[in-house]
Amino acid sequence: MSRNKLLPFSLLLLLPVASEAGSHLHNSYGHDSYGRSSYHSSRSHQPSAYFFGGVSVTQFDFGVDEYQYSFGDRSQSDISTNSDSTGGRIGFGLQLSQNLAFELGYVNLGDLSSEAFSDGSNVATGGFAPGNVFMDGDLSGATLGLRLSTPMSEPVGFFTRVGLYGWEFDGVLEDSQDRGRFTVTGTDVYLGLGLRLAMADNADVQLSYDYYPLEAEDKSMDFAADTVSLDFVLRF
Repeated sequence: MSRNKLLPFSLLLLLPVASEAGSHLHNSYGHDSYGRSSYHSSRSHQPSAYFFGGVSVTQFDFGVDEYQYSFGDRSQSDISTNSDSTGGRIGFGLQLSQNLAFELGYVNLGDLSSEAFSDGSNVATGGFAPGNVFMDGDLSGATLGLRLSTPMSEPVGFFTRVGLYGWEFDGVLEDSQDRGRFTVTGTDVYLGLGLRLAMADNADVQLSYDYYPLEAEDKSMDFAADTVSLDFVLRF
């Protein structure tokens, strides 16, 4: 499990703070009085809320070991997993200051599937029947978090995100004799970082990377997901 990915984000959270300090120094010299900051002036009164939404590419950290941990019964071989998917998200943000916002959203990380072959050696104790075994599911959930960014008055900026992701993995497990549904749930911390580009006074385009550790409440699954997303933001 690659949870050490969480460590670099602690450093990145300092970037907006440093930028804010630089912005105060910049303004103390009256930069706007020389007419070189028309964009800054046009966005000096920021909207207090925004909607965002977009599409993403997902890579699940779900290989043979993770499959065996969650679905293995020691009768399976030739295990293959399809860990690449596409998803999307929508949400609402409340701007608390030039640098801090509260966000609430819905994130679909996409589909995760696998295929294996069972020799049926454990069928008598509730294991899989002889033949192919298929698993296919969809993972989605709600996010609640904070976004820390460089000043929104600037045309280009950086941001970081941190919050909680309450997720549900709903899928189907099927062998040669039976087919059944399963649902796994969990709540984990997510982290992200990105680049913002203003398209208008009230509209931005954002490119971001997000990391989602995914540990089920019942400990039946333990993996992660990495996403790269392109989002459109409309402020009002």
